[in-house]
Amino acid sequence: MTDYMAQMLNELMGPQRNSLPGEGGAIDFDHPDVCRDFLVGFCLAEAFRNTKNDLGFCPYPIHDEALKKRYQESHRFGRLGYEEKYLERLNRMHNEVRRKIEKNEARLVHTRADTHVSCEVYDKKKAELIEKREMIGRRIEGLMEEAEIEGQQGNVAAAQTAVQKADELTKEREDLKKQEEELELERQRAITMEDQLTAGNKQMQVCQVCGCFMLTNDAQSRIDDHLSGKLHIAYTRIKEQIDLMMKAKEEKRVQLEKERGRDKDDRKREDRDKDREKDRDRKEREGRRDRSRDRRSSRRSRSRDRDGRDRRDERRSDRDRRDRSRSRDRKGRWATPR
Repeated sequence: MTDYMAQMLNELMGPQRNSLPGEGGAIDFDHPDVCRDFLVGFCLAEAFRNTKNDLGFCPYPIHDEALKKRYQESHRFGRLGYEEKYLERLNRMHNEVRRKIEKNEARLVHTRADTHVSCEVYDKKKAELIEKREMIGRRIEGLMEEAEIEGQQGNVAAAQTAVQKADELTKEREDLKKQEEELELERQRAITMEDQLTAGNKQMQVCQVCGCFMLTNDAQSRIDDHLSGKLHIAYTRIKEQIDLMMKAKEEKRVQLEKERGRDKDDRKREDRDKDREKDRDRKEREGRRDRSRDRRSSRRSRSRDRDGRDRRDERRSDRDRRDRSRSRDRKGRWATPR
């Protein structure tokens, strides 16, 4: 009782209800007393409170809308594992109610089938009793004929033995007759029960949300009461929350695939740009090498030209020297006295 009252006070006034003014700091959404289920969607313990599937008080007393908003707007939203654990619990509870629905639907079918099978069993047992009783009747007739023959022949002891056996079989046949009558009464009761159950079950159906039995032709007010009941609403919210989270999960998957596709395209463009840049660099290097070869070739050509001019100049100088020398020689010969 103490824990119950403490839980109630925590939910009404918060876990820091006993703190003095100025004590206790601001609580963030990752505080250990904050309900993770509530941050993601809704608290399952609160949803099933005071139903026949009551889960008890939530062990995490803080259910604050401001904290939920702060969490869903923070950069940590979806990164703390809250959604995965919550979706796992939702799916577990949804699967449990689906099994309950299937079980209750099977109960409606089996109830009618069981009573039908029971009638078939009664008919089979009755046929067996009738066959056995008729067989005993034939044996009694045979024993009575045997007793009559033995009596005519003077075999009194044998005749009495045959009559005694016939009497025993007669009692057995009477017992079988009583069993047959009792079986017929049971069969009639089974038929009556089958009619009653069949008539009732034809009006029954299983709610496809919460698994409860409902009257098909019930008053609209009772149907509305069921649909607005806390248990029905809780399972409705579970299914809606699962659909919502699965849709968000699928949208996130598609978005990630698009981003991966864009990244892949960007990488391809970068690779193409790098290849083009490498081609430009290679062509520039080749161009520089070609220009360098051309310059070297030009320098060699100019050098050869200079060398050729120098050699021609030297040859020309040599000729000039020889010519001057010959000219001096001629002048000297002409200038010698006779």
